[in-house]
Amino acid sequence: MKVFAHRGFSGLYPENTMLAFRKAIEAGADGIELDIHESRDGKLVIIHDENLVRTTGVDALVNNLTLEQITHINASKTKDDAFDSPIPSFEEYLDFAAKGNFITNVEIKTGITWYPDIEKKAIEMIRAFHLEDRIIFSSFNWISVMRAKALAPEIECGFLYEDCRHNNLALQTKEAGIQYMHPDFKLLDDEVVSQCKENGIGLNVWTINTQERMQKLIDWDVSSTISNYPDMCLRMLGR
Repeated sequence: MKVFAHRGFSGLYPENTMLAFRKAIEAGADGIELDIHESRDGKLVIIHDENLVRTTGVDALVNNLTLEQITHINASKTKDDAFDSPIPSFEEYLDFAAKGNFITNVEIKTGITWYPDIEKKAIEMIRAFHLEDRIIFSSFNWISVMRAKALAPEIECGFLYEDCRHNNLALQTKEAGIQYMHPDFKLLDDEVVSQCKENGIGLNVWTINTQERMQKLIDWDVSSTISNYPDMCLRMLGR
């Protein structure tokens, strides 16, 4: 089982920052999960919310600010501003990833704000850094997932979902040419896990922040766990 650090090592460090990404890799995580949006000037930045206020204290939408403005804003509000950790650009992250040997789960945030060319821009940047074989695209907006797969068939993708269970999703995922399902842990049961294994679909499950949940994933032998505390997951795997 692989261990992905959810927004980096976000349990201890400011989420979706280079500090959190570095600390996750130092802890031994197999990969990073992060989120991308598009700035006003069409550049890709790493942040979870459409609005900066929760993570920075600045009440502004990502797509109303330029890349230069965004990347000078400290993103450690969730950690009481105890760190100097600005919002990173996607390019800065890819430069970091190219120097390592870990996987990146790129969540495309097009569920509320629609960025028409975000998939194309992300793929062009990923190819420029020769990281195609170490990327997984996911999104709650499955249209974005299918667009990414059409543009870059060589890059693995996953359907991200929460709130409701989808019947026969493993078979539908297989028929769509998608490699993974990314469910909220609460939507998993023996039947879903069995269907995924029967159809050769991997399960990357979020968000696993307790030993109880992690033990259940170990028992199910899923593909990956996505956690704010990668160190806890790694310890339970004996790593």
